Amino acid sequence: MDYAEIMRILLLFVTLFFLTSISAGVYRSVDEDGNVIFTDRPSPDAEKIRVDKVQTISPPAVKDFEYTSPEKPAKEGYAKLEIISPQNDQTFTGGAGIVTINILIEPALDTEQGDRLILTMDGEKQAESSSTSFSFTNLDRGTHTTKADIVNKGGRSLKSSATVTFYVIRPTVSN
Repeated sequence: MDYAEIMRILLLFVTLFFLTSISAGVYRSVDEDGNVIFTDRPSPDAEKIRVDKVQTISPPAVKDFEYTSPEKPAKEGYAKLEIISPQNDQTFTGGAGIVTINILIEPALDTEQGDRLILTMDGEKQAESSSTSFSFTNLDRGTHTTKADIVNKGGRSLKSSATVTFYVIRPTVSN
């Protein structure tokens, strides 16, 4: 006998061994103590149990995964742009003509997108910044108006505040 013939015979025995264990039945018996025993070996008082084929469900085919980055939510715009100080019709007195303008923006100014704040006073642009506080000194006496605008990086207006009027009273040499 050569090596190939020995291997064929060995393969035949291994195959027969597995086939007999697969086709073996299941038997149920009760021992003298009343315990139920399940086995693959028949005995004189054992009954053969029918074992149904196990139901299997094939999963649905899975598509290839393709990563898509989450989209930045659409910008809803600015809900509020308001000059909170000075209040409308407020009067400033004193020799130096100092006025601080504070602005409230909700939500906060989106500087990452290039949005910026433009402050105009008496119809002329005074500042362009991301700051919400502006200080002015030596303002002339009289009536002044101020307004704030949020513009995008292209210069298009996104939101405008209401115009606020305030007054500066400064003493004169004759007073």
